[in-house]
Amino acid sequence: MKDGCVRLDDIAKAFDPNANPDVAQGAKSDQDVFMEFMNLWDTQVKDGIVSLEEFCAYHEDISALVDSDESFEVYVKAAFRVE
Repeated sequence: MKDGCVRLDDIAKAFDPNANPDVAQGAKSDQDVFMEFMNLWDTQVKDGIVSLEEFCAYHEDISALVDSDESFEVYVKAAFRVE
C-alpha cells in the first residue's frame, strides 16, 4: 500500500533472511533469523505499523556494528533485496 506507512507485512515481504551471515554459515535457520528480525520491529506502539522513529532507531543501532558505511549499505541492500 502506498500510504507512506511501513507495515510489518511490508517488511516481511521485503526481508531476505538468506542475506544474514548466520544463515550462510549454517549457524541459524532462515526461519529463526526471519523471526528474530521481525521481533525487532513495531516496538513502541504495537499497531502493526513501523513508525519512522522505530525504523531509524533500529538502523541506528545496527549501523554501529558495521565497519563502514559501504558495508552497511551492502547489508541493507541485501537484506531488503534492493539493487
